Amino acid sequence: MVNTDRLCRGCMNDNGGEKICSICGYDSSEDNASEFLAVGTWLNANRYLLGRVIEESGDGVTYIGWDNEINAVVNIKEYFPQGIAVRRPDRLTVTPDEDKALAFTRGINSFTDLFFKLRNQPESTAILRVVDIFEANGTMYAVQNTVSGTTLKSFLIRNGGTLKWEQVKPLFMPLLATISDLNSAGIVHRGISPDNIIVGRDGKLRLSGFCIKEVKVEHTEFLSYLASGYAAPEQYLENDTYSDSCDVYAIGAVMFRTLIGVTPPDAKDRLVNDRLSVPAKVTEVVPKGALVSIANTLKVDKTERVSSVERFYKMLETVSVGTAVVPSVAAKETAPKKQGLSGKNAAIIASAVTAVIFIILFIIFWILFGHLLTPNQDNSSTSDPSPIITDTSSVNSGYAPEGGTYPIPELVGKVYTDVYGEMQTEYSQFKFEVGGRIPSDKYPRGSICEIKVNGIVAKAGDKAPRDTVIEIYISQGPDKVTMPNIIGQSVDEAKSMLFDAGFYSDTIILRKAYDEFILPGQVFKVTYGEDDASIVAGTKVSLNELIIVYYREEEETGTDSGAVTE
Repeated sequence: MVNTDRLCRGCMNDNGGEKICSICGYDSSEDNASEFLAVGTWLNANRYLLGRVIEESGDGVTYIGWDNEINAVVNIKEYFPQGIAVRRPDRLTVTPDEDKALAFTRGINSFTDLFFKLRNQPESTAILRVVDIFEANGTMYAVQNTVSGTTLKSFLIRNGGTLKWEQVKPLFMPLLATISDLNSAGIVHRGISPDNIIVGRDGKLRLSGFCIKEVKVEHTEFLSYLASGYAAPEQYLENDTYSDSCDVYAIGAVMFRTLIGVTPPDAKDRLVNDRLSVPAKVTEVVPKGALVSIANTLKVDKTERVSSVERFYKMLETVSVGTAVVPSVAAKETAPKKQGLSGKNAAIIASAVTAVIFIILFIIFWILFGHLLTPNQDNSSTSDPSPIITDTSSVNSGYAPEGGTYPIPELVGKVYTDVYGEMQTEYSQFKFEVGGRIPSDKYPRGSICEIKVNGIVAKAGDKAPRDTVIEIYISQGPDKVTMPNIIGQSVDEAKSMLFDAGFYSDTIILRKAYDEFILPGQVFKVTYGEDDASIVAGTKVSLNELIIVYYREEEETGTDSGAVTE
Protein backbone atom coordinates (compact mmCIF):
# COMPACT_ATOMS: atom_id res chain seq x y z
CA MET A 1 0.00 0.00 0.00
CA VAL A 2 1.36 3.42 -0.98
CA ASN A 3 1.91 5.95 1.80
CA THR A 4 -0.42 8.66 0.53
CA ASP A 5 1.08 11.22 2.93
CA ARG A 6 4.11 11.27 0.64
CA LEU A 7 2.08 11.96 -2.52
CA CYS A 8 2.15 15.42 -4.05
CA ARG A 9 -1.42 16.72 -4.37
CA GLY A 10 -0.46 18.45 -7.59
CA CYS A 11 0.82 15.45 -9.58
CA MET A 12 0.25 12.46 -7.24
CA ASN A 13 3.90 11.42 -7.45
CA ASP A 14 5.79 10.30 -4.36
CA ASN A 15 7.96 13.32 -3.60
CA GLY A 16 8.64 12.43 0.00
CA GLY A 17 6.03 14.87 1.27
CA GLU A 18 7.97 17.97 0.22
CA LYS A 19 6.30 21.33 0.72
CA ILE A 20 7.25 22.39 -2.82
CA CYS A 21 7.13 19.41 -5.16
CA SER A 22 10.42 18.93 -7.01
CA ILE A 23 8.53 17.14 -9.79
CA CYS A 24 5.70 19.55 -10.64
CA GLY A 25 6.34 22.59 -8.45
CA TYR A 26 3.04 22.35 -6.55
CA ASP A 27 2.98 24.03 -3.13
CA SER A 28 1.40 21.67 -0.61
CA SER A 29 0.05 24.61 1.38
CA GLU A 30 -2.27 25.53 -1.52
CA ASP A 31 -5.92 24.52 -1.59
CA ASN A 32 -8.64 24.49 -4.21
CA ALA A 33 -11.08 27.39 -4.38
CA SER A 34 -13.72 27.27 -1.67
CA GLU A 35 -16.50 26.27 -4.08
CA PHE A 36 -14.63 23.05 -4.92
CA LEU A 37 -13.69 20.01 -2.87
CA ALA A 38 -10.71 20.61 -0.61
CA VAL A 39 -7.31 19.16 -1.45
CA GLY A 40 -6.90 15.94 0.54
CA THR A 41 -10.59 14.98 0.48
CA TRP A 42 -11.27 11.23 0.35
CA LEU A 43 -14.15 9.82 -1.72
CA ASN A 44 -15.97 6.51 -2.14
CA ALA A 45 -15.11 4.82 1.15
CA ASN A 46 -11.57 6.26 1.16
CA ARG A 47 -10.69 4.78 -2.21
CA TYR A 48 -9.93 8.06 -4.00
CA LEU A 49 -7.72 10.85 -2.67
CA LEU A 50 -8.36 14.22 -4.33
CA GLY A 51 -5.68 16.72 -5.32
CA ARG A 52 -5.76 20.02 -7.14
CA VAL A 53 -8.35 21.08 -9.72
CA ILE A 54 -7.03 20.45 -13.22
CA GLU A 55 -10.01 21.51 -15.35
CA GLU A 56 -13.31 23.35 -15.11
CA SER A 57 -16.10 22.92 -17.62
CA GLY A 58 -19.74 23.90 -17.87
CA ASP A 59 -20.94 20.66 -16.33
CA GLY A 60 -18.34 20.07 -13.66
CA VAL A 61 -14.83 20.17 -12.30
CA THR A 62 -12.04 17.63 -12.72
CA TYR A 63 -9.48 16.88 -10.01
CA ILE A 64 -6.27 14.91 -10.17
CA GLY A 65 -6.65 11.95 -7.84
CA TRP A 66 -5.10 8.79 -6.49
CA ASP A 67 -6.84 5.41 -6.64
CA ASN A 68 -5.81 3.74 -3.39
CA GLU A 69 -7.16 0.39 -4.56
CA ILE A 70 -5.03 -0.02 -7.68
CA ASN A 71 -2.29 2.47 -6.74
CA ALA A 72 -2.67 4.65 -9.81
CA VAL A 73 -3.14 8.30 -10.75
CA VAL A 74 -6.66 9.05 -12.00
CA ASN A 75 -8.78 12.01 -13.07
CA ILE A 76 -11.98 12.46 -11.06
CA LYS A 77 -14.76 14.53 -12.61
CA GLU A 78 -17.48 15.86 -10.32
CA TYR A 79 -20.86 16.92 -11.70
CA PHE A 80 -20.92 20.53 -10.54
CA PRO A 81 -22.45 22.74 -13.27
CA GLN A 82 -21.53 26.40 -12.94
CA GLY A 83 -24.51 28.62 -12.20
CA ILE A 84 -26.70 25.56 -11.58
CA ALA A 85 -25.13 23.95 -8.49
CA VAL A 86 -23.78 25.33 -5.21
CA ARG A 87 -21.50 23.87 -2.52
CA ARG A 88 -22.71 23.75 1.06
CA PRO A 89 -20.49 25.19 3.83
CA ASP A 90 -19.21 21.68 4.66
CA ARG A 91 -17.27 21.84 1.32
CA LEU A 92 -18.72 18.44 0.39
CA THR A 93 -22.45 18.53 -0.28
CA VAL A 94 -23.70 19.76 -3.66
CA THR A 95 -27.24 21.13 -4.08
CA PRO A 96 -29.09 22.92 -6.90
CA ASP A 97 -29.01 26.69 -6.86
CA GLU A 98 -32.26 28.51 -6.22
CA ASP A 99 -34.87 27.72 -8.93
CA LYS A 100 -32.36 25.49 -10.75
CA ALA A 101 -33.51 22.09 -9.47
CA LEU A 102 -35.00 20.99 -12.80
CA ALA A 103 -31.91 21.92 -14.80
CA PHE A 104 -29.67 20.29 -12.19
CA THR A 105 -31.62 17.02 -12.41
CA ARG A 106 -31.68 17.04 -16.20
CA GLY A 107 -27.94 17.62 -16.28
CA ILE A 108 -27.06 14.95 -13.74
CA ASN A 109 -29.09 12.42 -15.74
CA SER A 110 -27.18 13.38 -18.91
CA PHE A 111 -23.86 13.18 -17.01
CA THR A 112 -24.63 9.71 -15.67
CA ASP A 113 -25.84 8.43 -19.04
CA LEU A 114 -22.77 9.81 -20.86
CA PHE A 115 -20.17 8.27 -18.58
CA PHE A 116 -21.93 4.92 -18.31
CA LYS A 117 -21.91 4.76 -22.12
CA LEU A 118 -18.22 5.66 -22.16
CA ARG A 119 -17.48 3.02 -19.55
CA ASN A 120 -19.05 0.36 -21.78
CA GLN A 121 -16.78 1.14 -24.75
CA PRO A 122 -14.25 -1.52 -25.85
CA GLU A 123 -10.72 -1.41 -24.44
CA SER A 124 -9.34 -0.51 -27.87
CA THR A 125 -11.29 2.75 -28.01
CA ALA A 126 -8.93 5.75 -28.14
CA ILE A 127 -10.29 7.57 -25.07
CA LEU A 128 -9.31 7.91 -21.43
CA ARG A 129 -10.93 4.84 -19.88
CA VAL A 130 -13.81 5.37 -17.43
CA VAL A 131 -12.98 3.06 -14.53
CA ASP A 132 -15.64 4.01 -11.99
CA ILE A 133 -18.88 5.96 -11.60
CA PHE A 134 -20.42 6.59 -8.19
CA GLU A 135 -22.81 8.87 -6.33
CA ALA A 136 -21.78 10.89 -3.28
CA ASN A 137 -22.31 14.29 -1.66
CA GLY A 138 -25.54 14.84 -3.58
CA THR A 139 -23.89 14.55 -6.99
CA MET A 140 -22.15 12.11 -9.37
CA TYR A 141 -18.48 11.35 -9.97
CA ALA A 142 -16.75 9.74 -12.96
CA VAL A 143 -13.21 8.37 -12.61
CA GLN A 144 -10.93 8.04 -15.63
CA ASN A 145 -7.42 6.76 -16.03
CA THR A 146 -4.58 9.00 -17.17
CA VAL A 147 -2.05 8.81 -19.96
CA SER A 148 1.38 10.38 -20.15
CA GLY A 149 1.65 12.78 -23.05
CA THR A 150 0.66 16.24 -24.19
CA THR A 151 -2.24 17.96 -25.87
CA LEU A 152 -2.25 18.10 -29.65
CA LYS A 153 -2.18 21.89 -29.33
CA SER A 154 1.12 21.80 -27.43
CA PHE A 155 2.47 19.04 -29.66
CA LEU A 156 1.94 21.19 -32.74
CA ILE A 157 3.54 24.23 -31.13
CA ARG A 158 6.61 22.17 -30.28
CA ASN A 159 6.81 20.76 -33.82
CA GLY A 160 6.73 23.94 -35.85
CA GLY A 161 2.96 24.44 -35.96
CA THR A 162 2.04 21.79 -38.53
CA LEU A 163 2.51 18.14 -39.42
CA LYS A 164 2.95 16.58 -42.84
CA TRP A 165 0.27 14.42 -44.41
CA GLU A 166 2.64 11.46 -44.06
CA GLN A 167 2.42 11.97 -40.29
CA VAL A 168 -1.21 13.05 -40.06
CA LYS A 169 -2.80 10.06 -41.74
CA PRO A 170 -1.34 7.31 -39.49
CA LEU A 171 -1.90 9.50 -36.43
CA PHE A 172 -5.52 10.38 -37.08
CA MET A 173 -7.02 7.28 -38.70
CA PRO A 174 -7.35 5.30 -35.40
CA LEU A 175 -8.88 8.38 -33.75
CA LEU A 176 -11.39 8.75 -36.58
CA ALA A 177 -12.33 5.09 -36.14
CA THR A 178 -12.93 5.72 -32.42
CA ILE A 179 -15.10 8.80 -33.04
CA SER A 180 -17.11 6.83 -35.59
CA ASP A 181 -17.64 4.01 -33.07
CA LEU A 182 -18.66 6.49 -30.37
CA ASN A 183 -21.18 8.13 -32.69
CA SER A 184 -22.62 4.71 -33.53
CA ALA A 185 -23.03 4.09 -29.80
CA GLY A 186 -24.98 7.34 -29.43
CA ILE A 187 -22.07 9.33 -27.98
CA VAL A 188 -21.44 12.71 -29.60
CA HIS A 189 -18.53 14.72 -28.21
CA ARG A 190 -19.52 18.14 -29.65
CA GLY A 191 -16.30 19.73 -28.42
CA ILE A 192 -13.38 18.07 -30.21
CA SER A 193 -10.38 20.42 -30.46
CA PRO A 194 -6.57 20.30 -30.17
CA ASP A 195 -6.99 21.08 -26.45
CA ASN A 196 -8.66 17.74 -25.66
CA ILE A 197 -6.83 15.40 -28.02
CA ILE A 198 -3.87 13.83 -26.23
CA VAL A 199 -0.72 12.75 -28.04
CA GLY A 200 0.49 9.85 -25.90
CA ARG A 201 4.06 8.79 -25.39
CA ASP A 202 3.20 5.70 -27.40
CA GLY A 203 2.45 7.83 -30.48
CA LYS A 204 -1.31 7.32 -30.24
CA LEU A 205 -4.04 9.96 -30.10
CA ARG A 206 -6.73 9.79 -27.41
CA LEU A 207 -9.86 11.86 -27.03
CA SER A 208 -10.73 13.46 -23.69
CA GLY A 209 -12.88 16.35 -22.45
CA PHE A 210 -16.33 14.74 -22.67
CA CYS A 211 -19.16 16.92 -21.35
CA ILE A 212 -22.93 16.75 -21.34
CA LYS A 213 -24.64 18.06 -24.47
CA GLU A 214 -26.27 20.95 -22.57
CA VAL A 215 -22.92 22.79 -22.27
CA LYS A 216 -21.93 22.31 -25.91
CA VAL A 217 -24.58 24.62 -27.38
CA GLU A 218 -24.95 28.36 -27.00
CA HIS A 219 -28.62 28.70 -26.09
CA THR A 220 -29.07 26.81 -22.82
CA GLU A 221 -29.43 27.35 -19.07
CA PHE A 222 -25.96 25.88 -18.64
CA LEU A 223 -22.75 27.83 -19.12
CA SER A 224 -21.67 26.88 -22.63
CA TYR A 225 -18.11 25.88 -23.52
CA LEU A 226 -17.61 26.14 -27.30
CA ALA A 227 -14.17 25.95 -28.91
CA SER A 228 -13.87 28.81 -31.39
CA GLY A 229 -13.07 27.52 -34.86
CA TYR A 230 -13.97 23.93 -33.98
CA ALA A 231 -17.60 24.14 -32.87
CA ALA A 232 -20.05 23.58 -35.75
CA PRO A 233 -22.30 26.45 -36.89
CA GLU A 234 -25.47 24.71 -35.69
CA GLN A 235 -24.12 24.72 -32.10
CA TYR A 236 -24.65 28.49 -32.10
CA LEU A 237 -28.24 28.32 -33.37
CA GLU A 238 -31.48 27.87 -31.48
CA ASN A 239 -33.89 25.02 -32.15
CA ASP A 240 -31.38 22.92 -34.06
CA THR A 241 -30.56 19.25 -33.75
CA TYR A 242 -27.06 18.73 -32.51
CA SER A 243 -26.21 15.43 -34.16
CA ASP A 244 -22.90 13.71 -34.87
CA SER A 245 -22.43 16.17 -37.74
CA CYS A 246 -20.92 18.38 -35.02
CA ASP A 247 -18.10 15.84 -34.62
CA VAL A 248 -17.61 15.66 -38.39
CA TYR A 249 -17.09 19.43 -38.46
CA ALA A 250 -14.82 19.47 -35.38
CA ILE A 251 -12.44 16.69 -36.43
CA GLY A 252 -12.23 18.21 -39.90
CA ALA A 253 -11.30 21.54 -38.33
CA VAL A 254 -8.66 19.85 -36.17
CA MET A 255 -7.08 18.21 -39.24
CA PHE A 256 -7.27 21.55 -41.09
CA ARG A 257 -5.34 23.16 -38.20
CA THR A 258 -2.83 20.31 -38.09
CA LEU A 259 -2.01 20.37 -41.80
CA ILE A 260 -2.31 24.09 -42.57
CA GLY A 261 -1.23 25.68 -39.27
CA VAL A 262 -4.21 27.99 -38.71
CA THR A 263 -7.54 27.50 -36.97
CA PRO A 264 -10.59 27.79 -39.25
CA PRO A 265 -12.62 31.00 -38.78
CA ASP A 266 -15.21 30.91 -36.02
CA ALA A 267 -18.43 29.26 -37.25
CA LYS A 268 -20.49 32.32 -36.28
CA ASP A 269 -18.39 34.39 -38.68
CA ARG A 270 -18.71 31.76 -41.39
CA LEU A 271 -22.49 31.96 -41.14
CA VAL A 272 -22.14 35.52 -42.50
CA ASN A 273 -19.04 35.14 -44.69
CA ASP A 274 -18.22 31.55 -45.59
CA ARG A 275 -14.61 31.94 -46.62
CA LEU A 276 -12.11 29.14 -46.10
CA SER A 277 -8.84 29.52 -47.97
CA VAL A 278 -5.84 27.22 -48.24
CA PRO A 279 -2.36 28.65 -48.99
CA ALA A 280 -0.94 27.64 -52.37
CA LYS A 281 2.14 26.13 -50.73
CA VAL A 282 -0.09 23.72 -48.80
CA THR A 283 -1.77 22.48 -51.97
CA GLU A 284 1.67 21.59 -53.30
CA VAL A 285 2.50 19.18 -50.47
CA VAL A 286 -0.87 17.88 -49.22
CA PRO A 287 -2.74 15.47 -51.51
CA LYS A 288 -5.74 17.04 -53.20
CA GLY A 289 -7.96 14.18 -52.04
CA ALA A 290 -7.17 14.97 -48.39
CA LEU A 291 -7.81 18.70 -48.79
CA VAL A 292 -11.10 18.15 -50.62
CA SER A 293 -12.28 15.65 -48.01
CA ILE A 294 -11.45 18.02 -45.15
CA ALA A 295 -13.12 20.94 -46.93
CA ASN A 296 -16.28 18.87 -47.24
CA THR A 297 -16.36 18.31 -43.45
CA LEU A 298 -16.32 22.08 -42.93
CA LYS A 299 -19.44 22.93 -44.90
CA VAL A 300 -21.50 25.51 -43.03
CA ASP A 301 -24.72 23.83 -44.14
CA LYS A 302 -24.70 20.49 -42.38
CA THR A 303 -26.86 18.94 -45.11
CA GLU A 304 -23.94 19.50 -47.50
CA ARG A 305 -21.33 18.28 -45.01
CA VAL A 306 -19.75 14.81 -45.11
CA SER A 307 -22.52 12.63 -43.72
CA SER A 308 -20.56 10.92 -40.93
CA VAL A 309 -17.10 10.41 -39.45
CA GLU A 310 -17.24 6.88 -40.82
CA ARG A 311 -17.71 8.31 -44.34
CA PHE A 312 -14.84 10.77 -43.74
CA TYR A 313 -12.62 7.86 -42.64
CA LYS A 314 -13.35 5.96 -45.86
CA MET A 315 -12.61 9.06 -47.96
CA LEU A 316 -9.20 9.54 -46.33
CA GLU A 317 -8.46 5.83 -46.47
CA THR A 318 -8.16 6.09 -50.26
CA VAL A 319 -5.65 8.98 -50.07
CA SER A 320 -2.19 7.44 -50.16
CA VAL A 321 0.80 8.54 -48.12
CA GLY A 322 3.62 10.15 -50.08
CA THR A 323 1.69 11.13 -53.21
CA ALA A 324 2.16 14.79 -52.45
CA VAL A 325 5.95 14.73 -52.75
CA VAL A 326 7.09 12.16 -55.30
CA PRO A 327 5.29 13.49 -58.42
CA SER A 328 6.71 17.00 -58.03
CA VAL A 329 10.25 15.68 -57.50
CA ALA A 330 9.91 13.21 -60.34
CA ALA A 331 8.71 15.96 -62.65
CA LYS A 332 12.09 17.62 -62.42
CA GLU A 333 13.88 14.40 -63.28
CA THR A 334 11.65 13.73 -66.27
CA ALA A 335 12.15 17.10 -67.94
CA PRO A 336 12.32 17.17 -71.75
CA LYS A 337 15.23 15.06 -72.97
CA LYS A 338 18.31 16.84 -74.33
CA GLN A 339 20.55 13.94 -75.31
CA GLY A 340 18.50 12.30 -78.01
CA LEU A 341 17.18 9.45 -75.87
CA SER A 342 14.26 7.57 -77.28
CA GLY A 343 10.86 7.95 -75.62
CA LYS A 344 11.14 4.38 -74.33
CA ASN A 345 14.58 4.94 -72.74
CA ALA A 346 13.49 8.23 -71.23
CA ALA A 347 10.45 6.57 -69.70
CA ILE A 348 12.62 3.80 -68.21
CA ILE A 349 15.08 6.31 -66.74
CA ALA A 350 12.30 8.49 -65.37
CA SER A 351 10.65 5.47 -63.75
CA ALA A 352 13.95 4.37 -62.21
CA VAL A 353 14.68 7.84 -60.84
CA THR A 354 11.18 8.09 -59.41
CA ALA A 355 11.56 4.72 -57.73
CA VAL A 356 14.94 5.62 -56.23
CA ILE A 357 13.64 8.97 -54.95
CA PHE A 358 10.58 7.29 -53.46
CA ILE A 359 12.78 4.74 -51.65
CA ILE A 360 15.06 7.48 -50.30
CA LEU A 361 12.10 9.55 -49.12
CA PHE A 362 10.51 6.53 -47.52
CA ILE A 363 13.72 5.70 -45.61
CA ILE A 364 14.05 9.30 -44.41
CA PHE A 365 10.38 9.35 -43.38
CA TRP A 366 10.68 6.05 -41.51
CA ILE A 367 13.80 7.22 -39.62
CA LEU A 368 12.12 10.45 -38.56
CA PHE A 369 8.56 9.31 -37.94
CA GLY A 370 8.56 5.54 -37.81
CA HIS A 371 7.87 5.60 -34.06
CA LEU A 372 4.50 7.20 -34.81
CA LEU A 373 3.57 4.36 -37.17
CA THR A 374 4.72 1.54 -34.92
CA PRO A 375 2.43 1.43 -31.86
CA ASN A 376 4.06 0.68 -28.55
CA GLN A 377 2.37 -1.06 -25.67
CA ASP A 378 -0.69 0.87 -24.54
CA ASN A 379 0.15 2.68 -21.33
CA SER A 380 -3.22 4.30 -20.80
CA SER A 381 -3.64 2.59 -17.46
CA THR A 382 -0.29 3.62 -16.01
CA SER A 383 0.10 5.96 -13.09
CA ASP A 384 2.18 8.55 -14.93
CA PRO A 385 1.08 12.11 -14.17
CA SER A 386 -1.50 13.63 -16.35
CA PRO A 387 -1.68 17.26 -16.65
CA ILE A 388 -3.64 16.11 -16.22
CA ILE A 389 -1.36 17.14 -18.76
CA THR A 390 2.37 17.83 -19.71
CA ASP A 391 3.44 20.41 -22.29
CA THR A 392 5.91 18.22 -24.20
CA SER A 393 6.60 16.74 -27.60
CA SER A 394 6.70 13.03 -28.37
CA VAL A 395 9.23 13.27 -31.18
CA ASN A 396 12.28 11.23 -30.19
CA SER A 397 15.61 12.87 -30.82
CA GLY A 398 17.77 9.80 -30.31
CA TYR A 399 16.83 7.51 -33.16
CA ALA A 400 18.86 5.31 -35.53
CA PRO A 401 21.60 4.16 -33.13
CA GLU A 402 23.84 1.24 -33.97
CA GLY A 403 23.50 -2.09 -32.23
CA GLY A 404 20.09 -1.30 -30.79
CA THR A 405 21.50 0.98 -28.08
CA TYR A 406 20.84 4.65 -27.39
CA PRO A 407 22.96 7.39 -25.83
CA ILE A 408 21.92 8.44 -22.33
CA PRO A 409 20.94 12.14 -22.43
CA GLU A 410 22.69 14.90 -20.52
CA LEU A 411 20.53 15.32 -17.41
CA VAL A 412 22.86 15.93 -14.48
CA GLY A 413 22.78 19.54 -13.35
CA LYS A 414 19.39 20.26 -14.89
CA VAL A 415 16.31 21.09 -12.80
CA TYR A 416 14.13 17.98 -12.71
CA THR A 417 10.88 19.82 -13.36
CA ASP A 418 12.41 21.54 -16.41
CA VAL A 419 13.42 18.31 -18.15
CA TYR A 420 10.66 16.01 -16.96
CA GLY A 421 8.70 16.47 -20.20
CA GLU A 422 11.76 15.80 -22.37
CA MET A 423 12.48 12.58 -20.48
CA GLN A 424 8.96 11.33 -21.09
CA THR A 425 8.88 12.19 -24.79
CA GLU A 426 12.13 13.08 -26.53
CA TYR A 427 13.89 10.27 -24.67
CA SER A 428 10.96 7.88 -24.49
CA GLN A 429 13.22 4.96 -25.51
CA PHE A 430 14.23 4.89 -21.83
CA LYS A 431 12.16 4.47 -18.67
CA PHE A 432 12.94 7.04 -15.99
CA GLU A 433 12.31 6.51 -12.29
CA VAL A 434 13.09 8.77 -9.35
CA GLY A 435 15.52 6.82 -7.18
CA GLY A 436 15.35 9.31 -4.34
CA ARG A 437 16.82 12.56 -3.12
CA ILE A 438 20.39 12.84 -1.90
CA PRO A 439 22.44 15.67 -0.40
CA SER A 440 24.65 17.65 -2.74
CA ASP A 441 26.83 20.69 -2.21
CA LYS A 442 27.48 20.93 -5.95
CA TYR A 443 23.94 20.91 -7.36
CA PRO A 444 21.10 23.10 -6.04
CA ARG A 445 17.97 21.61 -4.57
CA GLY A 446 15.61 20.18 -7.18
CA SER A 447 18.37 19.55 -9.72
CA ILE A 448 19.35 16.11 -10.99
CA CYS A 449 22.66 15.33 -9.34
CA GLU A 450 23.16 11.68 -10.32
CA ILE A 451 21.81 9.02 -12.66
CA LYS A 452 22.23 5.27 -12.35
CA VAL A 453 21.65 2.23 -14.53
CA ASN A 454 21.38 -1.12 -12.74
CA GLY A 455 22.69 0.53 -9.60
CA ILE A 456 25.84 1.84 -11.30
CA VAL A 457 26.47 5.56 -11.81
CA ALA A 458 26.06 6.46 -15.49
CA LYS A 459 27.01 9.52 -17.48
CA ALA A 460 25.71 11.27 -20.56
CA GLY A 461 26.69 9.53 -23.79
CA ASP A 462 26.82 6.05 -22.28
CA LYS A 463 24.88 3.59 -24.46
CA ALA A 464 21.95 1.54 -23.15
CA PRO A 465 19.25 -0.64 -24.80
CA ARG A 466 15.65 0.48 -25.34
CA ASP A 467 13.44 0.38 -22.21
CA THR A 468 16.43 0.56 -19.87
CA VAL A 469 15.40 1.93 -16.48
CA ILE A 470 17.39 5.06 -15.64
CA GLU A 471 17.25 6.03 -11.97
CA ILE A 472 17.15 9.76 -11.34
CA TYR A 473 18.53 11.14 -8.08
CA ILE A 474 17.44 14.64 -7.16
CA SER A 475 19.55 17.00 -5.08
CA GLN A 476 18.13 18.00 -1.72
CA GLY A 477 20.78 20.70 -1.49
CA PRO A 478 23.43 20.72 1.24
CA ASP A 479 23.16 17.92 3.79
CA LYS A 480 22.94 20.33 6.71
CA VAL A 481 20.70 23.36 7.19
CA THR A 482 20.23 25.88 9.97
CA MET A 483 17.51 25.21 12.54
CA PRO A 484 15.12 28.19 12.69
CA ASN A 485 13.78 29.54 15.97
CA ILE A 486 10.30 28.03 16.22
CA ILE A 487 9.87 28.16 20.02
CA GLY A 488 6.67 30.03 20.86
CA GLN A 489 5.33 29.73 17.32
CA SER A 490 2.04 28.06 16.41
CA VAL A 491 2.23 24.58 14.95
CA ASP A 492 1.34 25.80 11.45
CA GLU A 493 3.88 28.62 11.58
CA ALA A 494 6.56 26.26 12.92
CA LYS A 495 5.97 23.79 10.09
CA SER A 496 6.13 26.61 7.54
CA MET A 497 9.44 27.84 8.97
CA LEU A 498 10.89 24.33 8.90
CA PHE A 499 9.77 23.79 5.31
CA ASP A 500 11.27 27.13 4.29
CA ALA A 501 14.55 26.15 5.94
CA GLY A 502 14.68 23.04 3.76
CA PHE A 503 13.33 20.27 5.99
CA TYR A 504 11.02 17.61 4.55
CA SER A 505 7.64 16.78 6.03
CA ASP A 506 8.47 13.08 6.40
CA THR A 507 11.30 13.91 8.84
CA ILE A 508 9.17 16.19 11.01
CA ILE A 509 7.17 14.70 13.88
CA LEU A 510 4.65 16.81 15.79
CA ARG A 511 4.21 15.63 19.36
CA LYS A 512 1.54 16.89 21.77
CA ALA A 513 2.67 17.49 25.34
CA TYR A 514 1.82 19.72 28.30
CA ASP A 515 3.67 22.78 29.51
CA GLU A 516 1.96 25.22 31.83
CA PHE A 517 4.19 28.10 30.77
CA ILE A 518 3.18 28.02 27.11
CA LEU A 519 -0.08 28.91 25.42
CA PRO A 520 -2.20 26.15 23.87
CA GLY A 521 -1.12 25.36 20.31
CA GLN A 522 2.39 26.81 20.70
CA VAL A 523 5.73 25.03 20.31
CA PHE A 524 7.83 24.82 23.50
CA LYS A 525 10.62 22.32 22.65
CA VAL A 526 12.44 20.85 19.65
CA THR A 527 14.60 17.72 19.68
CA TYR A 528 16.81 16.13 17.07
CA GLY A 529 17.60 12.59 15.94
CA GLU A 530 16.61 9.24 17.34
CA ASP A 531 18.24 10.14 20.66
CA ASP A 532 15.71 12.94 21.12
CA ALA A 533 18.50 15.40 21.93
CA SER A 534 17.53 19.01 22.51
CA ILE A 535 18.48 21.47 19.80
CA VAL A 536 18.60 25.24 19.70
CA ALA A 537 18.02 27.71 16.91
CA GLY A 538 21.04 28.39 14.70
CA THR A 539 22.42 24.84 14.94
CA LYS A 540 23.35 23.08 11.70
CA VAL A 541 21.48 19.78 11.39
CA SER A 542 21.12 17.07 8.74
CA LEU A 543 17.99 17.02 6.63
CA ASN A 544 17.80 13.25 6.96
CA GLU A 545 17.48 13.20 10.74
CA LEU A 546 14.16 13.37 12.58
CA ILE A 547 13.01 16.69 13.99
CA ILE A 548 10.51 16.31 16.86
CA VAL A 549 8.41 19.38 17.57
CA TYR A 550 6.67 19.50 20.99
CA TYR A 551 3.61 21.70 21.35
CA ARG A 552 0.91 22.20 23.93
CA GLU A 553 -2.37 20.59 22.95
CA GLU A 554 -5.32 22.89 22.34
CA GLU A 555 -8.77 22.15 23.65
CA GLU A 556 -9.80 20.92 20.19
CA THR A 557 -7.16 19.57 17.84
CA GLY A 558 -7.23 18.02 14.40
CA THR A 559 -4.75 16.07 12.35
CA ASP A 560 -2.03 18.31 10.97
CA SER A 561 -1.26 17.90 7.30
CA GLY A 562 2.27 17.66 5.91
CA ALA A 563 3.88 16.10 9.00
CA VAL A 564 3.45 13.11 11.29
CA THR A 565 1.36 13.83 14.40
CA GLU A 566 1.51 11.70 17.49
